[in-house]
Amino acid sequence: MEGFTAAMVKFNALVWGVPMMVLLVGISLYFTFKLRFIQRHLAAAVTLSVKKSQSAGIISSFGALVIALAAMVGTGNIVGVAAAVSTGGPGALFWMMVCAFFAMATKYAEAVLAVKYREQNAKGEFVGGPMYVLKNGLNLKKWAAVFAIATALMGFGDALIQTNSLAAVYHSVFNAPTMLTTGVLMLLTAAVILGGVQKIARVCKYLVPVMALLYMTLCVVIILLHMDKIPWALACIFKSAFSGSAVVGGAVGITIKEAIRYGVARGVLSNEAGSGSGAIAAAAAQTPNSVRQGLVSASTVFWDTLVICLLSGLTVVIAGDWQSGTLFGADLAQNAFASLPAGSYLLVGALSLFAFSTLVGWSYYTAKSVEFCLGVNVEKFVYVGWLGMMCLGGFLQPKLVWELADTAIAVMCIPNILSLWLLRKEVFSETKTYLAEELRFARK
Repeated sequence: MEGFTAAMVKFNALVWGVPMMVLLVGISLYFTFKLRFIQRHLAAAVTLSVKKSQSAGIISSFGALVIALAAMVGTGNIVGVAAAVSTGGPGALFWMMVCAFFAMATKYAEAVLAVKYREQNAKGEFVGGPMYVLKNGLNLKKWAAVFAIATALMGFGDALIQTNSLAAVYHSVFNAPTMLTTGVLMLLTAAVILGGVQKIARVCKYLVPVMALLYMTLCVVIILLHMDKIPWALACIFKSAFSGSAVVGGAVGITIKEAIRYGVARGVLSNEAGSGSGAIAAAAAQTPNSVRQGLVSASTVFWDTLVICLLSGLTVVIAGDWQSGTLFGADLAQNAFASLPAGSYLLVGALSLFAFSTLVGWSYYTAKSVEFCLGVNVEKFVYVGWLGMMCLGGFLQPKLVWELADTAIAVMCIPNILSLWLLRKEVFSETKTYLAEELRFARK
């Protein structure tokens, strides 16, 4: 297994090399400037996310938002950020934030196209996402199938990631058997996802805001407890981002390329901009036009990466344990929380909520991706298979699980970015038609 893990590391170093960085960063920069910094409408986007609409769709805009956030805000926001710092140095956090700001424009474009080219399935549900954009907007059915298959594989991989991370923490803190942790998590997940998208949205509507607020509060408390280290931490992040090497310890020798690679890769894995997965939830929203849901979807990157991931990263850097070169992922995050009373238990609680929400959100993406290939009758079978993958996830090596996820999400990015580029004029046309109207509506 160690040999396979090493091989995956080398493969991802190639996959996530300069070409992929150019694609992801390039498409974000392109849409940012062509859309005249759509990010400046963030306040309007947040307002629109809570406004009700009687338009066509199966869940509210807020329901689509919280499903997307549930899928995005997972253990990657804690363990994945810690892993990025330990393998890419503190500079990885800087590049993660920079890319996230520009990625808001990509997220906007993905949702605009998803709503424009969505369709109703045999059950009368609105379904969409990059696979439908590729099929209905470009007639590229083979590329559509590639995206759907890659998304399904990523979904099943995400079941491995969330379960693996949580099982590792429970074993470390409580010495809990892996099978017990995965079994309980499977039962809780099954109780939600087998009820379909409406039940998923209802649960996420309450779960996501509560868990995000609680976790952000914990991070802020940790940072305030180490206020004297904040200037050092910020200097370390900037120095590592541009010098390519950390200050001391096991992270010495990290190059700028590695800092960028892990920052961008973990950022994409967290906020999913460029991969197109969030557009699957956006397509189900009750929205009068594509631009409204595009703005709402863009705000998910802000909450996920520019707020939650940033707070996670600062706590890890301030704690300083990343310098040892011996701690990775969950262990590094656990040490960062050690300064709080009962910190390990609080981290377990946060990870439990984050893992659960992501399992719920990504199960929907996976089901819709398989449905695209095999029809609407496979949904329950997908959910059963999803629960089976959760059981397997508890027994894999953490580093291998993250590397497999990096591979899957890279495959998703290619056809999605292709559709964004080929249909860029449609994004601009939709924006020109509806943006002013939506901004006026947001101000009412």
